[in-house]
Amino acid sequence: MMDNVSLITMFFLSGLNETMNYRITLFCLTLLCYCFILLVNVSLIVTIILDKHLHEPMYILLCTFCMNGLFGTTGFYPKFLWDLLSPVHVISYSGCLVQALVIYSFALGDLSILAVMAYDRYVAICRPLQYHSIMSKQRLIKLVCYSWITPICVMAINIFLTSRVKLYGASGCLNVAPLSR
Repeated sequence: MMDNVSLITMFFLSGLNETMNYRITLFCLTLLCYCFILLVNVSLIVTIILDKHLHEPMYILLCTFCMNGLFGTTGFYPKFLWDLLSPVHVISYSGCLVQALVIYSFALGDLSILAVMAYDRYVAICRPLQYHSIMSKQRLIKLVCYSWITPICVMAINIFLTSRVKLYGASGCLNVAPLSR
């Protein structure tokens, strides 16, 4: 057993070191992309909420899809933008776990919402006369909640189990808090 072992609490992000000469340009382009994503998603959400004619299942699901997009991009872009301007690119272990929870929940949420959209289209095409009784507001609310809660719960369990694993002495990491035997 090794006596001189350190517990990892911070990670260095070494991939951004190659971009130091272009960091202002990359920051501006990334910020522009992030603002465009925010503008498009917020515009669609507000349009769907304000126009009563768009209060149909497919548009509600599209609104849910846009909200999930906001969730995912907000979990990634602010930290990335900060790292582009920062001279030291680090992230804490807990910050890494939170960002992983958000990004993976976003990805799984997108897949869940797409599956619900596919089910909605299946019912609309294959059972058009029964569509409104099958895709009632109550069922739509349940499906939307399912498409958000399930991915978040699955990833929360995954991240919780990952957080219990101790990471020891790897290169490229800040090593602090020596362990006792």
